[in-house]
Amino acid sequence: MPFIMCYTNLSKDKLPDGFVKWISELVSDVLTKPMERITTTVSTDLEMMRMGSSDPTMLIQIHSIGVFDADRNPGYTEKLNKAIHEKLELPANRVALQYLPVDKVMVGNVP
Repeated sequence: MPFIMCYTNLSKDKLPDGFVKWISELVSDVLTKPMERITTTVSTDLEMMRMGSSDPTMLIQIHSIGVFDADRNPGYTEKLNKAIHEKLELPANRVALQYLPVDKVMVGNVP
């Protein structure tokens, strides 16, 4: 069920081919959620500022059921930042990750 919303000021042509699939597979692996349950949106070419700068940046919001807490989130952050840095060469301080826990009754999903 995870919903991934990825916002960036990078232009679409600066993202590698297949980025939406890659970020979906990455989150699937990190959260141990099945790919067939993931919905991903990537919005590019946005006007964005992070830490007082409009240098290349990315905000990734991940909504999911039953996986976010104080013990697990640091491990998710480490794995996600490392992979994003390797793929896009964005420093960790240019990537904001937001984990949004969702109660299962708040999701309307057709099996």
